[in-house]
Amino acid sequence: MKVLGFNGSPRKNGNTQTVIEAVLKGAASKGAETRLVNLNELNVKGCQGCDACKKKIGVCVQKDDLSPLLQEMKSADAIVLGTPIYWYHVSSQFKALVDRCYCFYGEDIDPATGEKSLQVWFPHGKKIVVVTSQEAPEVFEPIHTWLNLVAAALNAGSIEFIEHCSSENKRDSARKDGGLLEKAEGMGRELVS
Repeated sequence: MKVLGFNGSPRKNGNTQTVIEAVLKGAASKGAETRLVNLNELNVKGCQGCDACKKKIGVCVQKDDLSPLLQEMKSADAIVLGTPIYWYHVSSQFKALVDRCYCFYGEDIDPATGEKSLQVWFPHGKKIVVVTSQEAPEVFEPIHTWLNLVAAALNAGSIEFIEHCSSENKRDSARKDGGLLEKAEGMGRELVS
């Protein structure tokens, strides 16, 4: 089993990454192959809206570090998506990843009727864990709804959320929260079962 984690935080070793690593640690303890990707360290371009991916559905034509990772996402059994909440939404690094998943969408035409329908060329049934980190808990609800839509768009078989919330706004507050890390590791173990 392969579990791929994406850290959308620009803060290396910050709260978001700490929780993602705990999920991956739990999965690895059950024998999963895990990988953490820090999006901020990559050369990533935003979606250009060029629609070139509609000629070869599921493949983004951009030549950057994210294009091969989009292909790797398709082969992973589970995906961990992590982002801090900045200004009432996900980080720009995380949003670039989500926007580039547009390459998995296209039209399918029924040969008998000629009727067009939207199709998603992304494997069905992946387990997805979403990690968020924010200072104020009240900002999470609208983002929770949007992140559920993202998971549904990726044909998720299941989605779980882990929310780190700290009024201290300190980069290491997740590391000091044993209950949170235990929950995250447990969720990682469940990904493998």
